[in-house]
Amino acid sequence: MPIEAIDLLIVGSGPAGISTALHLVQTDPTWANRLLVIDKAVHPREKLCGGGVTHLGSNVLAQLGLTFEPNHFVVREARLVYQDKSYSFYGNPVFRITRRDEFDHWLVRKAEEQGIRVRQGEAVKDIVPHDEYVAVVTDQATYHARTLVAADGSKSFVRRRLHWDDDSRVARLLEVLTPEDAQRQPEFHDGVAIFDFTRMTDGLQGYYWDFPSFLKGQAFMNRGVFDSRARPERPKTDLKEDLRQTMAERDRNLDDYQLKGHPIRWFDKNGRFSMPRIILAGDAAGADPLFGEGISFALAYGEVAANAVRDAFVRQDFSFATYRDNFIMSHSTFKHLQLRVRLAR
Repeated sequence: MPIEAIDLLIVGSGPAGISTALHLVQTDPTWANRLLVIDKAVHPREKLCGGGVTHLGSNVLAQLGLTFEPNHFVVREARLVYQDKSYSFYGNPVFRITRRDEFDHWLVRKAEEQGIRVRQGEAVKDIVPHDEYVAVVTDQATYHARTLVAADGSKSFVRRRLHWDDDSRVARLLEVLTPEDAQRQPEFHDGVAIFDFTRMTDGLQGYYWDFPSFLKGQAFMNRGVFDSRARPERPKTDLKEDLRQTMAERDRNLDDYQLKGHPIRWFDKNGRFSMPRIILAGDAAGADPLFGEGISFALAYGEVAANAVRDAFVRQDFSFATYRDNFIMSHSTFKHLQLRVRLAR
């Protein structure tokens, strides 16, 4: 199996990984030849996600010179509901709802247009840190990377393989897609996304959502339930039953649709974000426990990860001992994320 020496290996071609690469190449185009992105999946690939992109994510894309091109639904009203009360935020947009398979594929294409190499369908099998490099073994090659960015999601293989211990928590999420008539469904023509917190009275530590979306031109409602587990000492609610009952209130039978679920790793300001030559980014590092927002923060992780990598090569210090305090915690987006963590609790 061939061995390839490289300055930077990014594991994961989602928003965090691609954002890291794009930020590096933006400041110095020679980085395109110094880094490689690998991913076990092949784009476009299915990715469970509500698909919300707020101004936080749009701002990062704008900084990269990218116009939001993927198909998306513009939310002009975000409606927060609790029993018989509701409160709405208005904007144009408040946020966008996109399909992750389309959004991630678009980002990868933008990266490749700038000369960034993205090897898809290549799975990591082993990781062995050394003093001068990190050995990463895949099913196709072995890499000796001077630096590794782990941007491989909440169920990060890198974290598991390196026994990355910290106190970060994992939230739970279930979702379904229901076909809809966009002409008759008010959420579509009024541009409304609904966050319903009513089930909190029954133990849910989160909310139910209705997000209008389009898949290959067909209108669907992305319906789901998010449980932050902000208070882990409390009993776990039955997420499937919560989703079933809330959908029934909307004249939908959960059994008629394909149910899917995935975890979301919490952001923890006291968590471990790095070890020598290796840093975490995106959901592998931690996302928003209040609303479960991942895309916007993943894009911002790319900026701070790129800054940290650039700094490491300038100073020839690959300990990344200051990655958390000097790069993540000092960034305005992650100060906002810390506020969401406090509110979730």
